[in-house]
Amino acid sequence: MLITVNDIIGAMNTIAPSDLAESWDNIGLQVGDPKWTVRRVWMALDPLPEVIQSAIEQKIDLIITHHPLLFDRLSCVNLADPVGRTIADAIQHKIAIYAAHTNLDKVSHGINDILAKKLGMKEIHPIVPDATSTSVKLVLFVPQSYTQDILNALFEKNAGVIGQYSKCSFRVEGVGTFQPGKSASPFLGKKGQLEHIKECRIETIISLKDVPEIIRYVKEYHPYETMAYDIYSLKNAPSEQGIGRVGKLSEPMILKELADMINKTLDLSYVRMIGDPNLVIHRLAVCSGSGGSLLKNIFALGVQAYVTGDLKYHDARNIEAHQIGAIDVGHFETEHLFIDHIIPKLQNILDTRNWPVEVMPCPIEQSPFQITKNSDH
Repeated sequence: MLITVNDIIGAMNTIAPSDLAESWDNIGLQVGDPKWTVRRVWMALDPLPEVIQSAIEQKIDLIITHHPLLFDRLSCVNLADPVGRTIADAIQHKIAIYAAHTNLDKVSHGINDILAKKLGMKEIHPIVPDATSTSVKLVLFVPQSYTQDILNALFEKNAGVIGQYSKCSFRVEGVGTFQPGKSASPFLGKKGQLEHIKECRIETIISLKDVPEIIRYVKEYHPYETMAYDIYSLKNAPSEQGIGRVGKLSEPMILKELADMINKTLDLSYVRMIGDPNLVIHRLAVCSGSGGSLLKNIFALGVQAYVTGDLKYHDARNIEAHQIGAIDVGHFETEHLFIDHIIPKLQNILDTRNWPVEVMPCPIEQSPFQITKNSDH
């Protein structure tokens, strides 16, 4: 059985649906052919040149990263440039590169939930929930004998993804009526005669942006001359998906204790702490990666502390002015932890489908920052 890049992308979409990505983000297949065969997959935070070189040596077919290789507009592919060299090496050795970025940040059970749960938080909710649904309900009417063919076509296009579940659908059997006109070419029935046909109503969830492609694809398998279908917009309850997370600590602790706990839990050498070390923390907000842009939201939440990475000097002064605490854990440290949690999820999906693909962590990644100590202190 040959598994393709596109097959693995479909599996990843059940973990981190592409619809969740921010509009400014550039997720998805960065380099490669969706039809390339995949046997060995690496998961990494960054698509670095040294990651690609190591993947070449280890005969890796696909690298799934969190940070996109192609983020800013690409005006040329210059092989003297790290990005251009990475693209060329990946294509030459048939290594596909795929990115799951803000969709993996925002999804329920994604990076921010992983971070929040590692810190012992409970009653967890997004700091900025998704405001609108990006999915619609598709309803199709098919002859009963074609039900499985149509379901297979839908699932091939990743229809029916709900949270951590894939291939979700509902169907009910009934009787449809139609009367073909004089110029019709009916699959069933006769022109000018009212027909009563046993049909199946199929319901599933699809991405709003994928509607045209899925309708076109399913029509290739649907036997009727005119396929009957409906599209329903969805109004969801408050989303459990979105940017960052806020919740309660399992037990109150002071800011210095929180910093010490983070160091121990995430196995770090140090963190940067902002605020009164004796400040008592009951409610905590977290955001993986660079969280400075969320400070206005943080100040409105009524939390006592904020855990994130890449806080700037003026961010720190602003936090002090609002008399809360913050822990700058580091960008790499708040995001690289996703690998050990997402690999088993993806591997389980592949194993359940009996796909002979192995998913592994990239073994050479480390933070770009190195700590040096003043020998005089």
